[in-house]
Amino acid sequence: MSPKRILIVDDDRTHLLTTQELLEDDGYEVITHVSGFGATERILVTRPDLVLLDVNMPALSGEALLPILRGRESIRATPVVLHSSNDESALRAAATRLGASAYVCKGDVAGLRRTVARLAGPATPP
Repeated sequence: MSPKRILIVDDDRTHLLTTQELLEDDGYEVITHVSGFGATERILVTRPDLVLLDVNMPALSGEALLPILRGRESIRATPVVLHSSNDESALRAAATRLGASAYVCKGDVAGLRRTVARLAGPATPP
């Protein structure tokens, strides 16, 4: 079986690559996208098992993008995790308000791993 596919949407290329390496080391297939613009199309084409979405992106933020994703029938069931360096209470509130599947603060590697495994499943299906 093929590994679970994770799409990371983040405008910070350093963070994007670091997170990509971490999840690939865990056995996930990782696809990246560096802007909120075009992310919907990327999701439709790649059909990820989970989207890791940065909140603070210029022009089209994760907070603005998530309602668009939730409005698309073909994407609605895809787990979306807000991922940000925002204060945890603000991130939690945004996740609740926007209908995110979960949230993880950037830098919380253990939390990221747990959340991805819980929502996407193990890297390689049994």
